[in-house]
Amino acid sequence: LRDALQEMWDSVHISWDEAWAEYLDNCTIDPGFPSFNDYCRENKFPVTIISSGLLPLLSKIMTNFLGDKAKDIEIVANNGKIEGRDWKIIWRDDSIYGNDKSKTLAKARELADKDTIFVFCGDGVSDISAAKHADVLFARKDRDLEFYCKREDIPYIAFDTFAEVESVVRKLVDGKARIEKSLSGFCKVVDN
Repeated sequence: LRDALQEMWDSVHISWDEAWAEYLDNCTIDPGFPSFNDYCRENKFPVTIISSGLLPLLSKIMTNFLGDKAKDIEIVANNGKIEGRDWKIIWRDDSIYGNDKSKTLAKARELADKDTIFVFCGDGVSDISAAKHADVLFARKDRDLEFYCKREDIPYIAFDTFAEVESVVRKLVDGKARIEKSLSGFCKVVDN
């Protein structure tokens, strides 16, 4: 997979300005994410984007949609170097996706208070390793991560938008729901 990603980025021959004018200005983010991010900011919950994508692209997309609020979001991703019309991916680590997301969660857990609840939202196969480190796992409906969770009998909450994620997080914060650890070591959210 890493070779395929490398080949994909090696095949990009377009300037940064052309990329934005022709393709990336049309990018959108999840419609529920701005509200979810605001809720997290108000409650001093850090939001981190962990991606196998390119940091320069993700940073610009988030700034386009969130303005100054984007600076409060940590983005852990592969880096990228754009020179003229050539794009080069700079891998974060030696893992298959270039960014082993589980390492970011494991490091955050080491630094956090023991009662910190880790919420992870994902959709693809690159999210599987990190999913195992989450207290609450959200898997986007009808995507690879959800299929994996079903197959492996891993507790998760299916979601379409971050409005659903925000709703569950609010219930946990307000004491209307709690987390129960299953025998498998994974957690599920149960209404009080």
